[in-house]
Amino acid sequence: MSTEKYVAAVDLGSNSFHMVIAEEGEQGHTRLIDRVKEMVRLGAGLDENNQLSREAQDRALGCLQRFRQRLQNIPMHRIRAVGTNTLRAAKNRNAFLREAEDSLGHPISIISGHEEARLVYLGAAFDLATSGKKRLVVDIGGGSTELIVGHGFKPMRMDSLHMGCVSISRRFFPDGYISGHRLLRASTFVLHELETVVALYQQLGWDEVVGTSGTIRAIDQLSISLGLKQDWISPDSLQETRTWLLEAGHWKNLDLITEQRRPVLVGGYVILAAIFDALQINRMEASEGALREGVAYELINRLHNEDSRFQGVSALLAQFRTDPVQSQRIEQLVLFFLGQVAEKWNLSSDLDRKLLVWAAQLHEVGITISYSHYNRHSAYIVENSDIDGFSRHVQRVLSLLVLNHRQKIDVGQMQRLPKGWRKKVIYLTVLLRLAITFYRGRTPIGLSHIQLRPKKRKLKLQLSEKWTREHPLTLFDLETEREYLRSVAIELSFETRQDHPRRLA
Repeated sequence: MSTEKYVAAVDLGSNSFHMVIAEEGEQGHTRLIDRVKEMVRLGAGLDENNQLSREAQDRALGCLQRFRQRLQNIPMHRIRAVGTNTLRAAKNRNAFLREAEDSLGHPISIISGHEEARLVYLGAAFDLATSGKKRLVVDIGGGSTELIVGHGFKPMRMDSLHMGCVSISRRFFPDGYISGHRLLRASTFVLHELETVVALYQQLGWDEVVGTSGTIRAIDQLSISLGLKQDWISPDSLQETRTWLLEAGHWKNLDLITEQRRPVLVGGYVILAAIFDALQINRMEASEGALREGVAYELINRLHNEDSRFQGVSALLAQFRTDPVQSQRIEQLVLFFLGQVAEKWNLSSDLDRKLLVWAAQLHEVGITISYSHYNRHSAYIVENSDIDGFSRHVQRVLSLLVLNHRQKIDVGQMQRLPKGWRKKVIYLTVLLRLAITFYRGRTPIGLSHIQLRPKKRKLKLQLSEKWTREHPLTLFDLETEREYLRSVAIELSFETRQDHPRRLA
């Protein structure tokens, strides 16, 4: 069977690393054909300074090397790997990611809590039967807990709370001993964290509750082992679990739980019990679908030109006052430029094109705050907003394009990008700046067919002689732009032509 029908998703969680392989079938049907899970306990390797220990890194790298064997026959563009809470928090994540990507043989994206929640909901929705019911989905990870209310495949409200089974277990049960006093202290902390979102979720309401994490599935199975003959989690099953935990007295005595999960079960239990209490939940079904399944389904959508990032950008644009006609002009021109330089400047990927489209659409969102330095306001909005579908890195790159679309280029921030991205972002910035320069007047000015002649770090701009006579102000702006581009070692030159090619709409 062709590997072009397979997609793979890798989830570098705070407690476990997961990998799923899915196969695209006929008429859009998708089925999971393999799941791999290893309890890596990455979050347990974070010290008080948010430095990831060498021991935890080595556990992770060993797991990723094993995952790599399963991925070797799947095309690169059909694989996506994501990192979550621990990698969001780790201060030494960049050095670790370089090793991790070498071990896995594939880039790893760190996603925001918002994006994690969205993908968790998507994974749960695909795993469950289609219904018209509104769902509350709960996912308790190692370092964060996601709450999502949605309908069908569409999330309506998403929150990622900075607490998970690893972090709560380490903070309140550091030596593994379990007591009523410790359970109370941990529960009080979790309820405090939930306090800011409880009213919002109660106002939205839901028809059914679904839990997606390993903690929730473990407690679901535990309740059956404890003699509760039901296929869901209830307040009664949580009370039985509490009694059992207190009788055990230490995580090492939790004999009904797999050995790998025992050290973090009590933290996950506290979070789940507090959510039941705060949101007055009576019944929760356990689902196999979670983040990794959501990543796989999202990847399939992207492969079929259904990229959720476009909806995310549109939602952000709806919040701010921008000029859509101006954005469309710039988008058209910058893509025209891209077509002329893509081969020479190695800008042929689908993401290169999309970054230019999104930057053209979003570069003026900051004008709503102030025209003065609006590019800085726009960049801040782009980098710090919750935009569906984006990894942190891609959102950061997009914000840099928006920041540097006018005036002085922030060379320092460009240099802080990963080495493989620096030249690419500079080239994309050049194309965006030129398109905006030509449309600075914000009116259709009947551009002649512009020709760009790219070389390495050089760009020759060819214009018709008639057009140059009619647009002296634009020529002045281009001369100014030539000076700005020298700061990133791009040499811009001009040449006039006698011919009069077709007009660019």
